[in-house]
Amino acid sequence: MVIDMLNTVPVTEEPIISEPARNEIFVARQPIFDSDLNVYAYELLFRDANANVAEIVDGNSASSQVMINAFLDIGLETITDNRISFINLTRDFIVGQLPLLMPPEVVVLEILEDVEVDDELLTSLKAFSEKGYTLALDDYVFTEDKEPLFDIIDIVKIDILECDRSKLEAEVKKLKAKNIKLLAEKVETHEEFEMCKSLGFDYFQGYFISKPKVMSGQSLKPNRLSLLKILAILEDPDCDISELEALISQDVTISYKILRIINSALYNLQREIASVKQAIVALGLKTVREWLVIIVLTDIDDKPHELIALCLQRARMMQSLSEMAGINGDTAFTTGLFSSIDAIMDQSMEDVLNELPLSTEITDALLQRSGALGELLDIVMHYERGEWKDIDEGKQNSHDLGSYYLESLFWSTELFKQIDRK
Repeated sequence: MVIDMLNTVPVTEEPIISEPARNEIFVARQPIFDSDLNVYAYELLFRDANANVAEIVDGNSASSQVMINAFLDIGLETITDNRISFINLTRDFIVGQLPLLMPPEVVVLEILEDVEVDDELLTSLKAFSEKGYTLALDDYVFTEDKEPLFDIIDIVKIDILECDRSKLEAEVKKLKAKNIKLLAEKVETHEEFEMCKSLGFDYFQGYFISKPKVMSGQSLKPNRLSLLKILAILEDPDCDISELEALISQDVTISYKILRIINSALYNLQREIASVKQAIVALGLKTVREWLVIIVLTDIDDKPHELIALCLQRARMMQSLSEMAGINGDTAFTTGLFSSIDAIMDQSMEDVLNELPLSTEITDALLQRSGALGELLDIVMHYERGEWKDIDEGKQNSHDLGSYYLESLFWSTELFKQIDRK
């Protein structure tokens, strides 16, 4: 799906990541949300690209200096779309007072939970704070040895899986009294998000946005039922021009967006396209259908923008890796695009797929992670979560993964801009 059409989305003439940085570091990002599910910042995960799998303990295996150099080379704005970045720093970097070369307003400096708190560390952190940097304590587990940090720290990150609600309530009250912002980590369900929100947490990090709010056995909301019917028509290989015209005529916004895109610089057509029928004649039924699928998904206004962006990014990365994996690019793209359709529809994946005319190959990949498609989806999801040690090096060259990941981030950002442009 969409190989020829999607490659027309503008990209920069310069490579997203230069060779020196590509050879040093792999980067992934995890969104941090505010209470309205807007992206407040991204935590940047990293590891040394030259480390063996056995050497990768977690996402902080690269030295802080290598990380800083790579971010400067790649460009933070490329990774974060000009949002704030949370960056983990080692003790050596902090006490060494090494220059960050990044303005304070674009980064939050994280102190890892295993860093020993002593006078040297406190003095160094105060120096960063006086320069205007926001400081965060990672994975706070309520130990007394970290309390001297509370007069300096701006944000405390709490792993909510490590304590019960009563303990959380007590700690939230204590930290709030010190005017410290609280970030809930490892929020895996919408119920946990609502619980943390009610306790007074300010920010939220975890994979809860990729989970459906409503599971099997509950009926679809009317707007979701309509959306599912539209997607079913668009994914039906027997869908014809008359069905597409009837579908688009029911929604002025969709009609406007598809015609605007087709008349844009993406295609440089010699004459203006004024109808869906003309668009199909000019670009083909397949291309118009594929644009419509993307427009329909990006037009959802009651789901976090980040969820749809993640689906697009995942689709692009799978498409980019498909040739090396011996998989059809269209099929790989569709699999990535629908990889969180359960969260979009607020239904179980099985119930949603029962209503969509997708191939057995795609449904098996989405439901069971089976086959080559399922393996590729697993690889892409492991990469985006910074779970690099879980990637089978024999199946994908990790240097390619890093490059394609960054390209897919940029591509999905540019695609959203093209669709939302007024």
